Amino acid sequence: MKIKSMRIPEDIDKAIGYVARAEKIEDTHSWRKLARMGFESYVAREYKAGKITLREAADLLNLTLSETIDLMSDVGVKGNIHAADV
Repeated sequence: MKIKSMRIPEDIDKAIGYVARAEKIEDTHSWRKLARMGFESYVAREYKAGKITLREAADLLNLTLSETIDLMSDVGVKGNIHAADV
């Protein structure tokens, strides 16, 4: 695992602390969890917009295709293929 150093705004620091307290985890674990959730959200938006394929999304997230489909379903993304495309 790599170590990165960065400056974060006060509101993000409060959010990290809030999640850490709510889930009874350390701030570093909270930061990793929020970063992962943010990346998953970003990839889901890219997939929904048709900018990446499902396989690319799975590769970016380091998940299987079925895990990626489940994740997309959980965040409300049904797919990026429309009737006109078929």
